[in-house]
Amino acid sequence: MTNLEVVQGIYAAFGEGNMEKMASLFSDDWVGTVPEGHPISGTYHGANDFIQNFLSKIPEVWPDFHMEPIAFFESGNTVFLHHKITTGGKTTEGVHMTVVRGGKALSWRPIDDTAALISTANI
Repeated sequence: MTNLEVVQGIYAAFGEGNMEKMASLFSDDWVGTVPEGHPISGTYHGANDFIQNFLSKIPEVWPDFHMEPIAFFESGNTVFLHHKITTGGKTTEGVHMTVVRGGKALSWRPIDDTAALISTANI
């Protein structure tokens, strides 16, 4: 599986709600860093922490959350996803950056329109 296929598989599993499949594509030492100021900011260690403490909170914070991939780009062991997020009547674009090593995602960092996400959040 290429680095691009790993990341595409993660987002496909997320879109299907298949957290087990998604988690299988994370390395044991995976780290996700969501910037300060984001409604669910923090550093998440491993798939279970991310699923339980970030992904599971999305429906509470944004009940009508929808993410749509636009394009994936690969540069070495880093894959970028250009995407649209729609919630609270607003649509924004952003980029997620995933580093892949040995056929597993090693790290993830979203670069989203935090101000727009905050303005539509139920916090």
